[in-house]
Amino acid sequence: MDRNSRATAFLYNKMVFRYMQKTRLLAAAILVILLVFFAGCTESPVTPEPAAVVTPLQTAEPTPVPTPAPVAPTEADSPFPDALPLRAIASVGEGENTREISVYKYLIRDGYEFFAQGWGRWEPVSPPEGKEFLFIFVRVKHTGTKKEISAPYPSVITVHTNGNAYSYKSGRDPTVQIKDIKELEYTGGKLYVYETKEGFIIYEVPEGISPFETYVSIFLPEEESPVWKLA
Repeated sequence: MDRNSRATAFLYNKMVFRYMQKTRLLAAAILVILLVFFAGCTESPVTPEPAAVVTPLQTAEPTPVPTPAPVAPTEADSPFPDALPLRAIASVGEGENTREISVYKYLIRDGYEFFAQGWGRWEPVSPPEGKEFLFIFVRVKHTGTKKEISAPYPSVITVHTNGNAYSYKSGRDPTVQIKDIKELEYTGGKLYVYETKEGFIIYEVPEGISPFETYVSIFLPEEESPVWKLA
């Protein structure tokens, strides 16, 4: 082979070699693209997780607790189990000295007004701190035949409540009128045949006393002393 022929063959082989290189590169590129495409097509779709369902918290409403009603003490708890009810009549004495006594009403007040004759006006009266006024209404009737007997004095009429005893305090004019009360103050003393004495007695007692636990006793030296329960 001459010189020109060898040169031509060398160039031809070089061109073929370059063409084959380009072909391989192109084929490799096409293969990579196809692999990426098919890999994307065959990937399993991602299923979104379901959103969490939030259940609102239900707060239970508190059940109201009923307030128990005040219970009156039983007879076993009473310091005077044989006490008479309010307005009951106790007959004391015998024969010509017989009397009928009753505690027929009560009032509890945080103050009262009396009519001052000298000033011609109503004057207020307030109890000491922590106290209130208890008005006890007493009636005594002479039912015997003796011309003159004695009605119990306020000093022997005692109020009992919460284990304590409270006595009448004198010093007030019994003829003075108390506003909104038609009766005058009870004084006791001489009681003529068929005569009746009645009126109120004022006591200073602690605030908030319960009529269910309050009693009134009348001391009679030679006879059984009657006792009344206010409620």
